[in-house]
Amino acid sequence: MRVIIIDDHELVREGLVSLITHHFPDHVSVVFSGENLESLGNDKCDVVLLDVDLGPGSNPVEANVSDLVAAKHNVLLISSSEDSIAIRRGLRAGALGFIPKRVGTEILFSALETVAAGEMFLSVDLASILSNAPDRPELSPRETDALRLYAAGLTLVAVAHRMEISPHTAKEYLDRVRRKYELIGRSARTRTELYVVASDDGILFPES
Repeated sequence: MRVIIIDDHELVREGLVSLITHHFPDHVSVVFSGENLESLGNDKCDVVLLDVDLGPGSNPVEANVSDLVAAKHNVLLISSSEDSIAIRRGLRAGALGFIPKRVGTEILFSALETVAAGEMFLSVDLASILSNAPDRPELSPRETDALRLYAAGLTLVAVAHRMEISPHTAKEYLDRVRRKYELIGRSARTRTELYVVASDDGILFPES
């Protein structure tokens, strides 16, 4: 099994390389180890072990995962923290699993083997993290109305007129909606993205 390790901490990278080559010399080889995706060449591998947070100034995890998936890499996320929002973003972008850095060698090998085969590695840690990550934000009734009307195609002025408020207030409602979705890792910056989240959450066509 050929493995690539991407982590911004040199000691962590060296520790993982040493751990893998010591415990699984006949089964796993580390073909590349680096601090960012920019240093990654054309090395072929079976799985990329990717740190969720590559430090200040780095791309968000979903962007890194998307780039790796586009390059036909299987991605396994790893992190010392358990940021449920970031992990969920990475999984949505195509990562096939997550393990915390505190796991033992057997779990590490099992996770690498599973993801290398193109399968999802589901663990107790991942299930616990995802169960604590909110799927949808808590919107006020007025925020919900503004989202539904605007996502359905009305202009900001038309939304304000329908809700009998000023355009400025309507914009404030929509800005709050965008911030709340962003906080749970769901982008809702454009009208199209607002349409998608409103549709997914059953807001666009509420029950009569």
